[in-house]
Amino acid sequence: MSHSIIPPSSAGIWGALDGCTGWVLMNLTYPETEQSGEAAEGEAAHQIAAEMVEHFRQGRAGGGPLSWSGYDGRAANNGVMFDEGMHEAAEAYAADVGRVMRTRGVFSADYVKIETRRLIPSIHAEAYGTPDCTLYDPGKMEFIIWDFKYGFEVVEAFENWQMICYAAGLVDEVLPKMAQSGIDDTAFTFRLVVVQPRAYHRQGPVREWVVTGAQLRGYVNILHANAEKALGPNATFNTGPHCKHCPGRHACPAALQAGFRLFEATTLALPVELSPAALGVQLALVERARRQLGYLETGYHEQAMALVRSGRDVPGWVQEPTYGRKKWTAPANDVAALGDLMGVDLRKPVDVVTPNQAVKKGVDETVIKAYCETPRTGFKIVPDNGNKAKQVFEA
Repeated sequence: MSHSIIPPSSAGIWGALDGCTGWVLMNLTYPETEQSGEAAEGEAAHQIAAEMVEHFRQGRAGGGPLSWSGYDGRAANNGVMFDEGMHEAAEAYAADVGRVMRTRGVFSADYVKIETRRLIPSIHAEAYGTPDCTLYDPGKMEFIIWDFKYGFEVVEAFENWQMICYAAGLVDEVLPKMAQSGIDDTAFTFRLVVVQPRAYHRQGPVREWVVTGAQLRGYVNILHANAEKALGPNATFNTGPHCKHCPGRHACPAALQAGFRLFEATTLALPVELSPAALGVQLALVERARRQLGYLETGYHEQAMALVRSGRDVPGWVQEPTYGRKKWTAPANDVAALGDLMGVDLRKPVDVVTPNQAVKKGVDETVIKAYCETPRTGFKIVPDNGNKAKQVFEA
């Protein structure tokens, strides 16, 4: 499926208030020529997720998740083999969508849309995207939008620009149909739900943010202005965590300048005793320098690898193979027999599933809590982006 040149999936980069509108230009100039393994696995997991949600929708209250046996040994549409990890993650996502469908009593295909492309003209004529699932509750005039994330990098629901784009697309679609009734965008509420089973988050794998139609207007205005800027002659470049995934980071003037300037700043001698304010500034500087140099390193590594693969030399660098952990090629029974032959027991001791897996198998969570704990491993200092305070203020 083709992608928009101003895609919702990266709206958190080009569309945010302090975003990098140059990201769009970099992706158009240096397009990715092949899909990464992680992206291909995520696409396969999304295929299971979509099939499960459709099964829930058609089965209505009696519908349940499709079992792993239906996917074992099968390949996804993109050729990637399904595995139990994909199935388990998709099951967690589909369970939440199914729960809401049953609670709201909404199953109709007119109101439940699964991976349906949406045009988003309020942001840009070239903007469109495909939400994983949307549900409209006509009784409450509420849209619920789900985003299933298979990766490990935490994605927040609060001020999720990708999902704000999807919400804008829904408004663009339904508003003309309701305009004759005097209904405008402020009449709607949007519940944006991120389901991310494989990433640890203190709020759990399912997180949501509720935004009113009136609040949505402000975000859409920012997205529209940035989209026009990104596809115009005045795109600006800003460095940040997004540099890690930018295909043009090796050629980005902002990334190069920030990396070298931060490196120089962090090599300056500092007094041993720092005030709390000065310590906070220096810690932020070193942290940003470490990340920025990491982005540059990965960008240069990728560029060097591409040159070497094409037969060109990069002075001072050579290509060598990398290896993973050793693994058995023989069946487990054969390996165990080998150990017996050598007088060594190679069998693993009997183990049990994790508490979370026990919950999924149907054991009551209140019972499990009496038999497990979530140990605190310590504390760490993390950057404060202000989101926690903003959420408390909004509440």
